[in-house]
Amino acid sequence: MGYIVSKYLLILIIFISQVFYAHADTIPHFYTGMQAHYGFIIPHSRSIKDISHTHPYGFEFNLNKLHTSFTKWQVFNAYWISGIEARYFNYQNPEILGGVFDMCVFAEPVVRHGKNLLFTVRGGAGFSYHTKVYDETDNPLNFFFSSRISFPLFVDARFKYRLGQSTFLTLSGCYNHISNGGVKLPNKGMNFPTLAVGFEIHPKPFPVLHHEYYSDAKGRKPDPYVIFQALSSVKVLNAVGELPEKTMFIYGFHSRFCRPLSAFYSLNAGVEIIFDGYIKETLVREQRDIDYKRLALTFGQDFMLGKVLFTQYLGAYIYSPYKARNALYQKYELAYRISPVLMAGVFLKSHLQVAELMGIHINYSLKLWN
Repeated sequence: MGYIVSKYLLILIIFISQVFYAHADTIPHFYTGMQAHYGFIIPHSRSIKDISHTHPYGFEFNLNKLHTSFTKWQVFNAYWISGIEARYFNYQNPEILGGVFDMCVFAEPVVRHGKNLLFTVRGGAGFSYHTKVYDETDNPLNFFFSSRISFPLFVDARFKYRLGQSTFLTLSGCYNHISNGGVKLPNKGMNFPTLAVGFEIHPKPFPVLHHEYYSDAKGRKPDPYVIFQALSSVKVLNAVGELPEKTMFIYGFHSRFCRPLSAFYSLNAGVEIIFDGYIKETLVREQRDIDYKRLALTFGQDFMLGKVLFTQYLGAYIYSPYKARNALYQKYELAYRISPVLMAGVFLKSHLQVAELMGIHINYSLKLWN
């Protein structure tokens, strides 16, 4: 598990450092914020339905930096905020679910801004520590989490109203997901929306956000392009009898054709092959002589936000001798452009609401916009 945590930490350091610190802002603006959360758990599986009727509450503290330079504006083609936040959630089920502490980094594009009102969308990821996890003997009902360390993802829609020169009132609708990415089973993962209210405290007056920046990408539609991708992940095979716990390596390749419909949106279609060491070792243990590889066709969409690319697509297995949980799966990718032809980022693969894989990927684009 230590190797997995170190790998995920390296992913975050590389990805966030590229996005946050590639260029200095002309006038740095730092500030702090806090929010109180209250929400509910989505019972997305029968096995967790009986323990999904509580209402999590929590607290969030964050340190923020507003980016106003043109070089940073080009990342999302918008003003944006980056930072780090610490959160605690109590699931109001102390015997089975306990609570969770997490630390996340985030990016927050400013979608609309006026004299007294801001609308932003914040997305983040990080690490979480859980006070209660699955145990076959002591805690057999907690199918949400099987490892102390997991990986939270969240997206918030935030309304911010100026109360004075240095204070904003915040109201947020948040969608939170926590799982270990299928690294260790059981791993149903938890999805819990929350409503949050809080304050932001600025040590100096909030800067006036002008509209003078312009992206050349807005004036033209990119040509079609092809992306070749290499991806990797790891997964822990649980100990069974005398067979020890074992960490298995998974890798694959994905190629997709992308057809832009605008400067910021594309449709894509492709093919993906996965060499799954977890399945391979499972077949060895079960003494079954079948192929461990899987091949799928994919169809999806790309959202191009400056140097950031968000991709989601649906995959359909056309070759899977070892039967998958479902014939269809979803895939979500976040990538950052580090050169005209190279992108690097993270992905999450799931079957319905159950995460199967989380890992890293590198993209090479045959024709990428300038």
